[in-house]
Amino acid sequence: MDAFALRKYMNYVFMLGIASSMVVGVASAAATGTISTQLCAIVNTIRGVIGILALLLFIAGGALYAVAHVMPAAGNLKGNLQGWSLGMIVGGIVGLIIVLVAPWLLGSIVNFATGTTITIPKC
Repeated sequence: MDAFALRKYMNYVFMLGIASSMVVGVASAAATGTISTQLCAIVNTIRGVIGILALLLFIAGGALYAVAHVMPAAGNLKGNLQGWSLGMIVGGIVGLIIVLVAPWLLGSIVNFATGTTITIPKC
């Protein structure tokens, strides 16, 4: 099995795991019957996935950045590798910022659109 086929297979397994965890979370929340519980289950699943992806991006970006400094300066590979690694690290930071700011931003948008003060349940 070549590397591309293995990577494709791992992506399928990863996406299947995410989808099944979301279904299980919604199904367990549906048993209680409230919409807020169902939304909280989905939000918590997405937060967990983004947290894991951010951690993986930090680790992979840091490893690639360290490898880039060991490589010789000849060619464009060193510069490209540094660019990719910094992009991965910035992607992890942006993902964490989105997770932290999203509840506040969603509450502000809902309150502005309705003209009333609505409290969004904390998950």
